[in-house]
Amino acid sequence: MSTNGSLTEKEQELIAIGASIAAGCRPCTAYHFRASRAAGADKEEIRQAVSDALDVRRSATASMARLAERQLGGVPESDATNGSEKSLIGELVSVGAALAVNCVTNLETHLTAAWQLGATARQIQTALGIARAVKNIAAKKADETITKTAGESQVCADDCGCHADTNPSSAISAGCSCGDAERAAMI
Repeated sequence: MSTNGSLTEKEQELIAIGASIAAGCRPCTAYHFRASRAAGADKEEIRQAVSDALDVRRSATASMARLAERQLGGVPESDATNGSEKSLIGELVSVGAALAVNCVTNLETHLTAAWQLGATARQIQTALGIARAVKNIAAKKADETITKTAGESQVCADDCGCHADTNPSSAISAGCSCGDAERAAMI
């Protein structure tokens, strides 16, 4: 960590690896592996970021499984969590991963742990900003895949023809209700 409370390029790339893995974005993961190496991260640091992200992803999945079991009237398995101690950068990687995988429980846990380890507001905001950027890129990659494999005309439930225009805002301005709220948020 730098002495002024900001994160080094290497630390930012390790956080980006965690967010990329948690978000399930292969292109993002490949990019940030290369960028982290270029920023000076060694294999063990990268491996630790991967491990932290996978722990968060597994925990998020287990948490949702417990919720689903409760909703079905069953008795969920224990809420036991991994109590291993992490470094500050490990907690910041986990914060990014938790945001990328949309797990509020993990986000609360790792934000608290990061604060307790002395994270600055700037460090936490940087980690969250990186995770948001990765999530946005991952969503765009997924949207590109949907468009490429299904084609927009097949996705539109209203068969409104609004997608014939290549201008992404045309569907919004035409009042299309075919599920383009996400696209509207990006414009």
